[in-house]
Amino acid sequence: MNILIAEDQPVTALYLRRTLEKMGHSPRAAPDGEAAWRMIGGGEFPLLISDWMMPNLDGLDLCRRIRSSRIGRYVYIILLTSLDRREDRLKGLRAGADDFLTKPPDPDELAVRLEIAGRILAVHDRLELQNARLAELAATDELTGAKNRRRFREDLELLFAQARRQDSPLSLILLDIDRFKDYNDSFGHPAGDELLRTFGALLRESVRGHDVVARYGGEEFVVLLPATGAVEALEVAERLREAVAGRDWRHRPVTVSLGVATSDAETQDESALVELADRALYSSKQAGRNRTTHAARLGLPASLVR
Repeated sequence: MNILIAEDQPVTALYLRRTLEKMGHSPRAAPDGEAAWRMIGGGEFPLLISDWMMPNLDGLDLCRRIRSSRIGRYVYIILLTSLDRREDRLKGLRAGADDFLTKPPDPDELAVRLEIAGRILAVHDRLELQNARLAELAATDELTGAKNRRRFREDLELLFAQARRQDSPLSLILLDIDRFKDYNDSFGHPAGDELLRTFGALLRESVRGHDVVARYGGEEFVVLLPATGAVEALEVAERLREAVAGRDWRHRPVTVSLGVATSDAETQDESALVELADRALYSSKQAGRNRTTHAARLGLPASLVR
């Protein structure tokens, strides 16, 4: 286990480091609380053994700072102290300490305390994995595996703001499966669901890892392309259209209509970008489906007022 030692007394720090190394751990030492705080922020150390009394930032304040921070994983804190009064230990617990060791620490007791810490950290890691999984499920469309509309809106807002800050383009592709209602009516809803699942997987496999694929509603999907200009976005959209049209679908050929929009300095907000893509999609469908249209080709202003 990676263990950080916060100890201003070199002899004690050396003793702890060597003892921990003999136990098979990977310790590093910080000379005071401030140095330990800078090191703990990287998330490399799940366990901290900190002296109570230190210059600059003592053990209690280091505990409080860690507990009030947004460090990704839980840090198990053992306070090293010669104080053994009940009120002192309560003060340490209130500051955020998990356990205590008396100076100088007995190696056998240290080993037991670390076993306890390992079990508790394992529980925290499992809970974090479960929470991450639940968060992913809450953001995912159950049928297609694409992001759901709520998550799309969150990502769109974030990526649009990022594009503004970095003065870079953001492109958006709206895709609508052509004559999907007829497909459902002809082959049944289970076949329609199978088509949507396959279509969602095809989209995810056909774009870059940092692009966002979401189910916008029904048979309509959306792809967000960060840092992607109009020409490249059209190429991506055409590649998607050709991939769908060229696939050997189970019941009958399937095509898709696409509308593309790209933000620039005049784009009012993220909703305007969606509406531009939606109008471009409508144009593709009106022109006979199975085609791609960029909003710029329609003469629509980027500062479109809804």
